[in-house]
Amino acid sequence: MNGYELMAELKKIVCDVIVVSNDWLPEDFRDERTDGVTLAALDRKCDSMLHKPTDHQLEKFEKDRRIELYANMIENGQEITYLPK
Repeated sequence: MNGYELMAELKKIVCDVIVVSNDWLPEDFRDERTDGVTLAALDRKCDSMLHKPTDHQLEKFEKDRRIELYANMIENGQEITYLPK
């Protein structure tokens, strides 16, 4: 294991050990089942809030949009024309 891997493992362990009291957190971050939330759980929550769509998700969205537009063209009796991105 190199130094970077050791530091990443240390960060993971520390984040699993440190618990932040619910009193210190905004309501969206609280866990009412326990008295507090670990730093690891808070980190996951923040990551999910900042999550940006992946390239695959963007391509799927674009493909679904085009399929819907092409279906509308067919329903209206129009000739299917290429739609640029």
